[in-house]
Amino acid sequence: MLSAFLKKLLFARQFNIANGSIEVLGTSQVMLPSDVVVALQTLDEKRYYDVIKSGVKNNLDAYMRKVGSTSEGSFQITSNIFETFGIGKPEVVILDQKRKSATVRFHNPPVAAACQETHLSDCVLLPAALAGMFSSLFGKDVDCDIKKCSIKGELCEYVVK
Repeated sequence: MLSAFLKKLLFARQFNIANGSIEVLGTSQVMLPSDVVVALQTLDEKRYYDVIKSGVKNNLDAYMRKVGSTSEGSFQITSNIFETFGIGKPEVVILDQKRKSATVRFHNPPVAAACQETHLSDCVLLPAALAGMFSSLFGKDVDCDIKKCSIKGELCEYVVK
């Protein structure tokens, strides 16, 4: 079943799969298995974090320019994008716009199984993606730390600051 967000993208001709190419909101995408994406962090964890953070921020900035959303709407669109791309559904527990900080949870994130299979103690994909997401939403460079991480995926919680 397609998500409502994906249906909107299809209707607006902002999601296209043709001739071996995937495009979302005018940006070319590549679909890879989660275990491959997660395993890349073992090559250089710091660089992996920086590349994911920067890539997510830059792409979300471009997406928001295209859809022209308010800051509240931007979070909803960003949450929908995370879900559509298989990152998981972020649940904001605490949001402090003034201090540019947040606490975010994921219940059973899809990458948890890949982290477990790769025998990683921490999964860097989610905090890096959240750092990029909130850097875009806050309009200020922020980072994200792991507060709780269940490599089994029941509950993962992150602090953005």
